Amino acid sequence: MRPIPVFAFVACLGTAAGRGECAPARPVAVATIAPLASLVATVAGPEWDVRTVIPPGTSPHVFEPAPRDVRRFAPALLVVTVGAGYDDWAGKLARACASGAVLHDAGLSVGVERGDGGDDDGDLGRDPHWWLSPRRAARAIAPLAERFAALDPPRADGYLRRARAGAAALLALDAELAALLLPVKGATVVAAHNSWAYFISDYGLVDGGAIETAPGREPSARDLGKLLDLVRARRVRAVFAEPQFSPAAARVLAKDAGIRVAFVDPIGGVPGRADYADLLRYDARAFREALGTP
Repeated sequence: MRPIPVFAFVACLGTAAGRGECAPARPVAVATIAPLASLVATVAGPEWDVRTVIPPGTSPHVFEPAPRDVRRFAPALLVVTVGAGYDDWAGKLARACASGAVLHDAGLSVGVERGDGGDDDGDLGRDPHWWLSPRRAARAIAPLAERFAALDPPRADGYLRRARAGAAALLALDAELAALLLPVKGATVVAAHNSWAYFISDYGLVDGGAIETAPGREPSARDLGKLLDLVRARRVRAVFAEPQFSPAAARVLAKDAGIRVAFVDPIGGVPGRADYADLLRYDARAFREALGTP
């Protein structure tokens, strides 16, 4: 992750000086990415102002906070991170901008461990993209409710009740996605980078590798050649790109293989994909359409 610019801390200091004038009407909880914020809001309910830090279309891997981004931290009582090295910068900003905030590592609550390279290898149990599995997201809900209840004991029953309903809805979503993807079970996925390990595992797909084995690391001609051989040998029907990254390498691979480029979105936060369930449905439909029989 890139170092946090000095101006970010200056913005924090300026915001801290003005907190008394701009106190929010509701307590503030901050999540680093849109799908995580959606899960947090499910538990928080209307009593909280749940904010997302990273703007839509921006990858957390290359995110550099602008003053308007870091100022969103200042009134936070709770900062929720993905964990596993994915958004370590959030802890640094929280300590600088919202020193009284409680940090909640959601990845730890679903059993995701920190790997040597964050998401470099996409290994199950270390890949930080756990939210792309509704099953794992459901496991994150109860610990979130406990965190909210500890911060706001008078409303504890509401947080716990919403958590139970939210976890049940996520498991129902998982069953829905499993049925939707059943016709393409066993198909091989070649993606932009290692985002989809849990999704692929949950729904019976096959991981064919990634174009960028680490975010921002451009593939070499040899890397693309190996992927091209795999695409041809397994008769892969599409290469999957993501809106947060340039599709240039995916298009080169797809052109050489004579297949299409399809888009999936691990982050969302845009109309039609702002809600967690809508994002996962969008992705499941995109995988089914691109991997299905012509």
